[in-house]
Amino acid sequence: MDRSMSWKGKVLKRRYRLDERIAVGRTVEVFRGYDLLEEKEVAVKLPLPYLVSDDEFCDNFRSAAHRATRLHNPGIVQVLDYGLEEGRPFVVVEMIHERTLHDMLELKQKMKALGALYFALEMGRILVYLHGQGITHGSLDEWHIFIFPGRKAKVSDPGFPTVLGGGARPYPVSMDSRQDIQDFGYLLYRCMTGRSNEEVAEDVKAGELQWDPAVPARVQRLVQLCLDSSGRGGFASAEQMLNETISTLREEQPMAAVPQPEPVAEEAVEMEEAPVIALPHLKRWHIWVGASVIAVAVILVIFWALTSSVGSSKVEVPNLVNMSEEEARKVAADSNLGILVVGETHDAEIKATYIISQDPKGGVMVSESTLIKVIQSLGPLTVPNLVGLSLQDAQVVLESRGFKVGEIIYRDLPEYRENTVVETDPSYGSKLSSGDAVNLVVAKASSEL
Repeated sequence: MDRSMSWKGKVLKRRYRLDERIAVGRTVEVFRGYDLLEEKEVAVKLPLPYLVSDDEFCDNFRSAAHRATRLHNPGIVQVLDYGLEEGRPFVVVEMIHERTLHDMLELKQKMKALGALYFALEMGRILVYLHGQGITHGSLDEWHIFIFPGRKAKVSDPGFPTVLGGGARPYPVSMDSRQDIQDFGYLLYRCMTGRSNEEVAEDVKAGELQWDPAVPARVQRLVQLCLDSSGRGGFASAEQMLNETISTLREEQPMAAVPQPEPVAEEAVEMEEAPVIALPHLKRWHIWVGASVIAVAVILVIFWALTSSVGSSKVEVPNLVNMSEEEARKVAADSNLGILVVGETHDAEIKATYIISQDPKGGVMVSESTLIKVIQSLGPLTVPNLVGLSLQDAQVVLESRGFKVGEIIYRDLPEYRENTVVETDPSYGSKLSSGDAVNLVVAKASSEL
């Protein structure tokens, strides 16, 4: 029997049951698992058997798992837990059922320029967050990106070790965050052209990208800057890439469509030679008076033009808080404004997909076609059932779900093991927001000898 398959049915940490092996990658095998405590489906990743004896790889795997539990972003596949079983490290992550970017590329699906810009916008936000946490993905490819409806994406395994093959040592492939931007440039180019990895490598090496004429020049420039980012040119940071993406998106999709006049065929017209008119001789005071009148007239015209243009292009920002994204977009469009979702977070008071906050705020006067940046709700966070877990495990679970560990209260409870969680405040099932604190009641060692 395959040694790896013998792990089917195992229960890790007396909590995670391995039900079925669903994938085998270059470094790990992935099981569909079941969290017996939370009663939900999870994915469990374990290094392949031949890597278990590689101490360097396993140490890097555990370190990456520990770092990943601190990441709380809707664009990152959530790491729920990690541990060691029979000398073999493992990591527990949320189960994702959406297709990977690899699946889409295998179907020869190509992104249009506008769709690619929204994809770059989503990935830019994810990389800004990731690099802001001091973590480089290191191996960003089409297998590590999941595509969701509504132009959403999630990235898996940030900072986890990988192997290059041919006897090369594992992890890190690169700790330079600009390498992530370059890797994304390769993916973006593939998504827009449908070319294979080998063809893309040849195009980049030759310095001649194969673009469809319909792809706007500025979109081509965005991809080229991504590809140049690990060298002297390109983007120095993910923030630069994100800003350039937003700027390009606004240029390619203005908020209000401006109808263009129909082109008029130019006709050759014979111009008659204008007769020469002799001007009367003017005295110096005539010239000064005339110049003064003209100057005043010019100032009045400029003032009128500025006040009329400013007055006609200013609109009041509507209050979008607690509106659904769809409703907010309609309300903003009625005022010739746009919506840009710049973040998402869990909120106990506001339903999922509804707006939590906006910038500029409602009532402010802005120019037409301004983008209103909004934070969208992911709905409330539910306090997990932590009773029976060790204090250390409960802290990991809370932090991985987006909560803060609040006050730790010790009580003499001889019927429980030392450092076991016996109660939470708020209790299991309570609805909270991201960053809210959960207090833990923990059994302490008995004072009796």
